[in-house]
Amino acid sequence: MNGAADAPRRSLSASAARRPGIQQTAVRTLLILILGFLASGMVVVGAQAAAASPTAVVEIVTIPSLPGVRFTFDGRTYRADRQGVVRLTIPKGARPHSVSIVDTTIHEPRRDLAFVRWWNTGNHDQDHLPRLTGVRVRTNARIKAAFRATYRVDYSFADQARVDVNRDRVTRIEFAGDNGHTVVGDGSGTVRLVGIRPVVNAGTILAKSVRYRVQRVDVDGSNVVQVNQQAFVPSHEESVVVPLLLRTAHYSTRDLLFGGAVGSSVRLTYPDGRVATFPLDVQGKVTVENLARGRYSVSVDAAGYSFDRPIVLSRNQYIDLPVLTYLDMGVVAAAVALTVAALYLVRIKTRPSRPGRRTP
Repeated sequence: MNGAADAPRRSLSASAARRPGIQQTAVRTLLILILGFLASGMVVVGAQAAAASPTAVVEIVTIPSLPGVRFTFDGRTYRADRQGVVRLTIPKGARPHSVSIVDTTIHEPRRDLAFVRWWNTGNHDQDHLPRLTGVRVRTNARIKAAFRATYRVDYSFADQARVDVNRDRVTRIEFAGDNGHTVVGDGSGTVRLVGIRPVVNAGTILAKSVRYRVQRVDVDGSNVVQVNQQAFVPSHEESVVVPLLLRTAHYSTRDLLFGGAVGSSVRLTYPDGRVATFPLDVQGKVTVENLARGRYSVSVDAAGYSFDRPIVLSRNQYIDLPVLTYLDMGVVAAAVALTVAALYLVRIKTRPSRPGRRTP
């Protein structure tokens, strides 16, 4: 009986123990709801206050970042800060404003910059003019002024052993940029290339670095680089060393019949038609270095007959140049004469004799 009577009491005690926890949960929930309501009210009030604010911030941003560039806003001149930004606080409203750029060109020791266009969210009809008019500021605004940068790049040449090659040998050099332009140089060692250009991407304008590849270098009438193999970025590199595909040819002359060294020199015709003479040593040999890869012809200055031999020089080569000398010609002529005489004698000896006539 006592156990049965105690059961309801234990149940009531458990309920009483759980009641404070339930009350605490309810209080927390109520506090969270109140705080959320107050926070949303503050956001609304803040937004209303911002909307009701009588001023707005206007930023004029240089692309790329150019500290010190001068702009005018409503006739008053301002200079960009270290980040290349002019920041103004002006009254909001429908009143039109004017923005213009003072420094449309900038000259620096290694690069020149030229203003290209504006970029803002308003009317784009005046984007390429130095002055914007009718600009209305009803909220915070950002106007971008984009520049194109042209860089001076010094270039030199080296062979595959990294030995300097005289620039005077180069008559033409071509640089192909990923902006679709090809710039041609004369081998003087200096060229000016567009290194940064403004591009529109994803609804804004950005400063994009231009990458170039060496497309052609003409030496002695032949291209001596692998097309588009070497790449560089002018905004990052002040100088470029261009490796040239120059070869070495080892020429060796010999008597066609007797094998001895002959001749005083070799005459080499280059791909551009130029002819050069190189003296032979006592062994009838000469080595010519730093030859542009390409088509040549070579002959030997010797007492005899040496035909022009065509050569395609694509690697270092050893080239044998046989010469038919006058002695060889005499020997050949004598051999031919002896052969003819021998054949004649053999023919006479082997010819049958005629039978004699009989007398009656």
